[in-house]
Amino acid sequence: MYKRMLWLSALSLLLSTVALAQESKLEQELKKELTELKARLAHAQALLNKVKQNALQGDDVQEDAEKPAPAINTPSALSLSPEGYEKDTPRFDILLQSRGDFFWDEEKTSTFFLRKAELGIKGHAAEHVDFSIEIDPVRPDDPLRRTYIRLSHLSWLHIKFGMEKAPLGLEELSSTAQIPFVDRSEINDRFAAAEEIGVHLESRWTKWLLQFAVTNGGRRLLRDNNDHKDVSARIVWAPNHWLSLGGATLLGRAGVDELQRDRYNFEFKLGTNLSGFQSELYRARDDEVWSSAFYGAGYWALPVQSSWLTHVQPVVRYEYIDRDDDNRFEELSLLTFGISLMLDEHRSKFQINFLKDLKTGTRKDELRAQYQVEL
Repeated sequence: MYKRMLWLSALSLLLSTVALAQESKLEQELKKELTELKARLAHAQALLNKVKQNALQGDDVQEDAEKPAPAINTPSALSLSPEGYEKDTPRFDILLQSRGDFFWDEEKTSTFFLRKAELGIKGHAAEHVDFSIEIDPVRPDDPLRRTYIRLSHLSWLHIKFGMEKAPLGLEELSSTAQIPFVDRSEINDRFAAAEEIGVHLESRWTKWLLQFAVTNGGRRLLRDNNDHKDVSARIVWAPNHWLSLGGATLLGRAGVDELQRDRYNFEFKLGTNLSGFQSELYRARDDEVWSSAFYGAGYWALPVQSSWLTHVQPVVRYEYIDRDDDNRFEELSLLTFGISLMLDEHRSKFQINFLKDLKTGTRKDELRAQYQVEL
C-alpha cells in the first residue's frame, strides 16, 4: 500500500517536472517569438517612416518645382486660372498704410498721414475674361490704380486693356504690401514708370516671363501729350523659385518738347520677399543727360515664437545715382536701414526706416515709420 502510494507520488512528481519543463520551454519560445515580432515591427515602422519621409520630400520637390520665382510672380494680382474667380463673388483686397515722416531738415515739416487706402476688386466676368479695379481715395485727383480687363483665351498669352504697370523694374512691379521697406527706393521713383494706360501683353512659362506694352505714358515719368506712345518690354529667367534674372527697357518721349526718354534696366533677385537680396541697375536718358543708378537691398525675416508677432525683419538698402552732367543736387548716395515687426508676415506689420545721406549732402537725415494692414 505504502509502496503504491510512493510510486504514485514519484510518478506525479516526475510528470509535474516534465510539465514544468515543457511550460518553461514554451514560455521561452513565446518570449523569443515576441522579441522577434517586436524587432519585425520596429523594422516595419522604420521602413514606413522612410517611405513617408521620401513622400514628403517628393512633395516638397514637386512644390518647389511648381512654385514660381518672385519675379515670375509679378506683377499680376489676378490668378492665371480664370476658374479661380466667379462672376457673382468677386474678390475684395484692401491695403491700409498709416505713416509718419520725421525730418532733420528744418525746412520740411514732420507729419503723420494716411499714405494708402487702396480698395481692389478682382473677378471673373466671363470665360477667359477677368477684370481688376483698384481705387485709392487718398489721392482724389488721381484715384485709379491698376484697372483693366484681361483676356486669357490663349493659355500662353494674356492681354490687358486699361491701366497697368509698365513692365519696367522689379521693385516697381512688386506689390506694395510685399515691399520689405517703408518705401520703394528713390531710384525706382525716378526711373520706373508706374501705371500707364494702354495695351499690355504677358506670356509665362515655368522659368520664363515675357512682357510687352504700348502705352500713352504720362504717369510718373510725366509726359504732357500723347503724340507718341511709350514702348516697354521685359524678360525674366527664373531657373528655380529662389533666383531670377531679368532685363527691361522703355523708349519714349517726355514733356511738351517731346524730349527723348529711354530706360534700360537689369534686375537680380535671390530669395523671397521675406528673406533675400535684390538689386537693380538702371541706365537712363533724359534728353541729353545720361544717368547710371543702382541699388542693393537685403532683408532677413527671423521667426519669433509669440502669440502676436511672427517675424522680426532687419532691412538694409544702399542706392546710388551718378549723372554725366555732375549735378550733385540730382545725384544720390543714400543708405536706408531699419526693422519690421511682422504681426502676420507682410499682411500686418510695423516698419521703421532711417535714411542717411552718405555723399552729396543735399538732403538731411530722415526717419520713416509705417503701420500696414492688408486684407
